[in-house]
Amino acid sequence: MSKILLVSAVLIPLVGSVVTFIWGHKGKKTVSLVSTAFTAATFMTVVGLYVLFNQGQTLRAGLDIALPFQLALRADAFGIFLGLLSTSIWFLVTIYSVEYINSNKGLFACFSLLSLYGMLGVTLAENLFSLLIFFEIFSIASSILVMHDLSEKAIRAAFQYLFISVVGTACLIVGTAILFVQAGSIDLLGSGLNNLTGTTLGFLSFWLLITGFAVKAGMFPTHAVLPQAYPVSPSAAVALLSGVMTKVGTYGMIRVIYGVYGTKILAGTSTSTILIVLAIITMLGGSIAAITQTEIKKMLAYSSVAQIGYVLLGTTLLSANALAGGILHILNHALMKSSLFLAVGAIITKTGKHNLADLKGIGRQMPFTMTVITLSAISMIGVPPFLGFFSKWLLATGALEAVKMGVIAPWAAYTIIGVIILSGLLNVIYYGPIVINGWFGGKEPKPALIIEPSWVMVSPMLVLSAATLFFGVYVKYPLKLIGMIVKHYF
Repeated sequence: MSKILLVSAVLIPLVGSVVTFIWGHKGKKTVSLVSTAFTAATFMTVVGLYVLFNQGQTLRAGLDIALPFQLALRADAFGIFLGLLSTSIWFLVTIYSVEYINSNKGLFACFSLLSLYGMLGVTLAENLFSLLIFFEIFSIASSILVMHDLSEKAIRAAFQYLFISVVGTACLIVGTAILFVQAGSIDLLGSGLNNLTGTTLGFLSFWLLITGFAVKAGMFPTHAVLPQAYPVSPSAAVALLSGVMTKVGTYGMIRVIYGVYGTKILAGTSTSTILIVLAIITMLGGSIAAITQTEIKKMLAYSSVAQIGYVLLGTTLLSANALAGGILHILNHALMKSSLFLAVGAIITKTGKHNLADLKGIGRQMPFTMTVITLSAISMIGVPPFLGFFSKWLLATGALEAVKMGVIAPWAAYTIIGVIILSGLLNVIYYGPIVINGWFGGKEPKPALIIEPSWVMVSPMLVLSAATLFFGVYVKYPLKLIGMIVKHYF
């Protein structure tokens, strides 16, 4: 039963992509509903895996392929966490797309499900070989989502996105080959390979693997393609690209750092210091760039880069609290950034407005949409009791914990805490005016004309934004599963 459920979680969206591709040519009006049904089935299958995992069952399926390793899937706490997160958001975005996507519905549904297939394959892969196969499928399918509108800018951005993804894949292939020669294993799900040592070749493999995943995460200096791709992509696609798909990169980096190399090899080395510095640059650089933007989707793109910096900081401090904070921020960013891009999509659909200066008073015309933006912005800033506060709190305490573990010096910990506070203030600078002007700016029409989209679009983004408050108030629920992940590594 467990094997069937595990394989089904990956195969359902693959079958769905084929069905929707065919269906799109025959039933263009209903293909979005078919896509929603397949996404819902995938989500329920992953929920089933979570139930079996809590019962203590081993969730593994492998296929011998005449190589020293198998093509294998295995669901552990981290895989199930990201699987639940990705499928639940995918389901909500697919509902939103029923009304939002007007052209090429079949193609959008097909490549959305194919991207989900690749995403879950990466999430549940037992080793780097299995991950690489799904990673490449995921990269190609998500690139096609970027070019959905088939405009010149969209096609150019899609090829840039695909090119950088191929570069990332090449780094992963070479890094995996060196790793196998060094350690005789490419397993991802342990807590550090036994035969791996901190040699020059070992660290070369490490940096190749990290670079391969950093490309997908959007870490500085590989982030440049995201602000080019997001503004020209459909908002439903960007909600998935920013909210969910970038997590493939952070997931891979966590697996490499903790599952392949382990903290003992990396703690106190120049490698860990460089990673921390890159995380800080990503945080601050993304926020500073966001402040300078006038187009809302580009601003959100740079904001996404900054938020990924928090996750990377939690990953690279090599302490239990920091890792917990980084993983919790994966949840926080996925919820708030998905809801923000969906809200922006609603505004553009109903008003055609893309520039921040044109959004004054939009809250009086689109109160539900503006509520979504407000809730998500508050969580982004880190105001208690929203989820963003707790992830940043764990990151700050994780920095102090890293001092006790000898990873960083006390002055570095205090600097990092200062950077977290500063980054929150930068969030206030570029989200505060949007919220204030959205509700109170502009001339008030009498009477105000309500132009909200239907509940098919409004409901998913309200659920996502409200979840940032719900999981903040009841933070113990996500921390239960996150605690299992952290315990595996520490």
